[in-house]
Amino acid sequence: MPNRRHRRTAPTRRELLSVTDELSLARKGERILERRRDSLVFVLLDLLDRWTELRRETDEAFRDAAELHVWGAEREGEIALRALSEARSSHTELIVSETKLVGLTVPFFLSTSARRSLDGRGYGVLGTSALDDELVGSYESVVEDVVRLAEMRAVLLRLLAEIRRLRLRVNYLTQRLIPELEVEKRYIRRYLDEREQEERFRQFRTKQRNERRQAERREAERREAEQQEAEQQEAEQQENERGVETRRADGGDRD
Repeated sequence: MPNRRHRRTAPTRRELLSVTDELSLARKGERILERRRDSLVFVLLDLLDRWTELRRETDEAFRDAAELHVWGAEREGEIALRALSEARSSHTELIVSETKLVGLTVPFFLSTSARRSLDGRGYGVLGTSALDDELVGSYESVVEDVVRLAEMRAVLLRLLAEIRRLRLRVNYLTQRLIPELEVEKRYIRRYLDEREQEERFRQFRTKQRNERRQAERREAERREAEQQEAEQQEAEQQENERGVETRRADGGDRD
């Protein structure tokens, strides 16, 4: 996959340090997000097991309440049961709030108790049977379980959304950002290594050139010294020859 970052990166040692720090930070963030995601997954699985168990209990309670409803309708009639349900003056109130779960804000359902005593159900003791009390109690239990199910479902949805968000971030770091930073780091380091090799080669060539120039200068100085010495020797020889001729001329004059 072509990299788009290193093309606009200045291949300097300062940029290499910056990319190295950014890569270290990205890897650290990846580890933190992975641990956070895994912890939320464990909490999700635990809540999912509890939600499944509560759902099973709620289904059983609803089936029991439905059987009692059918039995009561056969004994007392559907109209009597409807009047029994309308006798209650108060209803369950639900307050939706928020709380913290492993550092995550999740919904919290607060409801007034659906279970009431006999004198709080709105009908008198006379004119009703034990079956009626059992039927009302079973429906009250179902309502409480439904509220708990709704709360746990909302929490599960919130956990799923957070896990999905963390998974996207981890995938971005793992599959996009970190590989790009690694490619960018290798590009800068390779460029700096090549430039360092070129600099060493240039220094080596400069050293060779300087050594060659020094050798040539020493050779020129040696030749110049030899030439001066030869000229000096030649001058001394000519001086000696002139001295000999002078002495010869002086001897001939005396004769």
